[in-house]
Amino acid sequence: MTSESQNNRNKANTKKEDSTDIDKPNEKSDITSFEDLSLLERVEDLKSVQFTLSRQYTDLETKRKELELQQKKLEESSEKFRGRTIELFGKMVDLKRAKKIISQQNEQLEKQQYEIAIQQAQLESTNQKFRERTIELFGKMVDLKKAKKTISLQNDELEQQRKKLHELNASKDKFFSIIAHDLRNPIAGFLNLTEILSENFSSFSEKESKEFIDLMNHASKQLYNLLENLLQWSRSQTGSIPYEPKQITLKTIAENTIDLLMMNIENKKIKIHIKIDDHCRVYADENMITTVIRNLITNAIKFSNLNGLITLRADCVDDNVEISIIDNGVGMKKEDQDKLFQIDKHHTTQGTSNETGSGLGLILCKEFVERNGGKIWVESDLNKGSTFKFTLPFSKTN
Repeated sequence: MTSESQNNRNKANTKKEDSTDIDKPNEKSDITSFEDLSLLERVEDLKSVQFTLSRQYTDLETKRKELELQQKKLEESSEKFRGRTIELFGKMVDLKRAKKIISQQNEQLEKQQYEIAIQQAQLESTNQKFRERTIELFGKMVDLKKAKKTISLQNDELEQQRKKLHELNASKDKFFSIIAHDLRNPIAGFLNLTEILSENFSSFSEKESKEFIDLMNHASKQLYNLLENLLQWSRSQTGSIPYEPKQITLKTIAENTIDLLMMNIENKKIKIHIKIDDHCRVYADENMITTVIRNLITNAIKFSNLNGLITLRADCVDDNVEISIIDNGVGMKKEDQDKLFQIDKHHTTQGTSNETGSGLGLILCKEFVERNGGKIWVESDLNKGSTFKFTLPFSKTN
């Protein structure tokens, strides 16, 4: 019997005792026999057992419900567990598949890496060949550029030679033109004068003979100047004129040149002004610069009118000395100025006293000035005179 049954029985006994105490007023009449008492006790025991069973049934029912609830929860948990298990199993399957896929991918990756290594080796070999080819082509390009540059230089040289040949041909034509025209006329004039004087000398008076002699003298001077210029020009073309630059005084050269040309200056009653400082010095070849100044002063005398004025001036401009020969003579047109200093363009004009010239003097001036590191040009207005200018360096240039 359980403890709970024992408790129920104890309670029943206690109740029996209480009820006995209540009905006790008449002890004797109410005393029952031993058998009745035993039956009652059995009934009470049955009731107690019934109560206990009822309680136990109630407890069992409660426990059953609790068990059912627990079983339901367990089933739910089991269902969740099964679902989770299935999910995990699915994931395990997926994981195996993924692992298999990864394994396959790794194998493919290894194959690709192997192929890439092969391709990289091939690429490096190709790159090496490409670099070698590039270097070879670059060398050929450099050689080609050098060849192109050489050809360009040769073309430039050929062009310069062509221009030089053209100038030489023009010089040759000019030379023959001078000989055929400018040289022939003074000689022919001089020859005619000598013939006339020789054939008619006895019939001429002393004064007439003197006039013929003066004409012959003038013609011989013109011829001499022409021959001198021709000699200088031919020597400059062949390079036989020595170039010996040094420090020279311009005023001394100008004064010596004017002394040589004084007869021509006095014939036209021309005034000469020299505005050159006594200490003005340049670095140049003295013979060449003397020729330049002589030709320019002769040219100024030729185109000056009677009682004209010629001014020689020297001014400092930057690192050079600018020498000017200025006259107030007839001047010239712009188109005539463009023909000066060019060997291939024959230009000559008679002076104010019918002086003739070859135009070779100005060409000599240009060559000699440029040989000494300077430049020459003309500024002129018709009927207002001309100014010929050229520059020379102060000192030796490196």
